[in-house]
Amino acid sequence: MGNNFTEDNASALETSGTFASNGANRGNPFARQLSEHGVPEAMWPMLASHGVGPLVEKLGIHFSEITRDRVVATMPVEGNQQVAGILHGGASVALAETLGSFAAAVHGKGAKKPVGVDISATHHRAGVSGLVTGVCTPIHLGRTLTTHEIVISDEAGRRLCTSRITNMLLDG
Repeated sequence: MGNNFTEDNASALETSGTFASNGANRGNPFARQLSEHGVPEAMWPMLASHGVGPLVEKLGIHFSEITRDRVVATMPVEGNQQVAGILHGGASVALAETLGSFAAAVHGKGAKKPVGVDISATHHRAGVSGLVTGVCTPIHLGRTLTTHEIVISDEAGRRLCTSRITNMLLDG
């Protein structure tokens, strides 16, 4: 897979300004974690106080693309199943909220912090094995609210879940 975090496909705000390191990445206490989960170095300063969070680590979420118009990540079914052995619906929602929050943070340019105020999910079919992929795209990008749709599919490209999240963008 190609590098989906280059300046060629990202806005200047994603690769400079608030997200740019100016050497700050060398001292980021979460550098290993951020790197292992596929977060581009340009975003590390924004995540210097908390990294990707322990839930992202527990669920095994790995980012492959983070831009203003699209955030993509994978998550294994293994280890994220409910008692019947299929992908837990809550794990799907956690993947969706993670993607929507990252997308809102990129839109907020690091100056505003996203806080989820609404999320919904429709589960269409069971995830039974392998990796699932979440693709997050914007529906509305405002000054104080963002709304994103997240489609989660299995390795065969079958839609497992459709989710929608609204984030409020708070100052500071």
